[in-house]
Amino acid sequence: MDRFDRQLELADGIETEYLRILYYTFEKNYKDTYKSYEYKRLCTIVDGEKNVRINNGDNIIYDSSKYMLLPPNSSVEMKIEKPTKALVLELNEDLINTVSEKLSYELDVDLNKSILEKPFFNENNELIELTTKRIVETATKDTNNKEFLLDLYAQEITYSLLNTKGAKDIISSDFNNPINSSIQIMKGNLKNNITVSEIAYDLNMSLPSFSSKFKKIMGMTPNDYLTNLKLNEAARLLKFSSVTEVAYDLGYENISHFLNYSALKCQDSWATHLTV
Repeated sequence: MDRFDRQLELADGIETEYLRILYYTFEKNYKDTYKSYEYKRLCTIVDGEKNVRINNGDNIIYDSSKYMLLPPNSSVEMKIEKPTKALVLELNEDLINTVSEKLSYELDVDLNKSILEKPFFNENNELIELTTKRIVETATKDTNNKEFLLDLYAQEITYSLLNTKGAKDIISSDFNNPINSSIQIMKGNLKNNITVSEIAYDLNMSLPSFSSKFKKIMGMTPNDYLTNLKLNEAARLLKFSSVTEVAYDLGYENISHFLNYSALKCQDSWATHLTV
């Protein structure tokens, strides 16, 4: 047993004002149905995978690369096809409400309603993984300020979870939100060399206000987001067009700049191997 496994065992059942930690180990071919009650649950996989069916919906398989935010009063049918270790953080309702109200105002989306409606699956990220690990490590330490630190981490992970949830809601359904509108404008003008300043003007927003709100919701600047969209489009176009054609189509007048930036952003040299 490694050190983190031991910490997980020791952390199981620890509870603070904002947080309850639960650790589960499942054997191969395990089946069960369970319910969530008053708490929302952040469900993560340490090792293995789960096949779950929530509230008679579709079957979903997830592993350590994803997490699930489960609403209260949910029924979950679970199948385990190989040995699996799972860590669950139950988040206090008062904490969720406080953070969701703040973010609902900041993002202009009703997070409280969307969180209650259905489970939320998303790709794991470095911040969620790091904060989860800190929670487990802190829970097993013998320190006077343990509960204080755990509640701070609970606030941090809740903010990150709900901010991600809010961004997903905006992109997928809230078509009147200016950030969603800006993304649609970007996608519709990849070959028109549109600028972020022009997008802000179209939305009747100042450039600083638009850029600040976009970064708060999407986690990156609108310039970076637009560049990533262009690079994804470039990867698609390069399958049947030359680098020169693609670069000019997407508004890059300097071919070398396009190649170098593409390689840097993609963290490989895919562009440098293509014929200009």
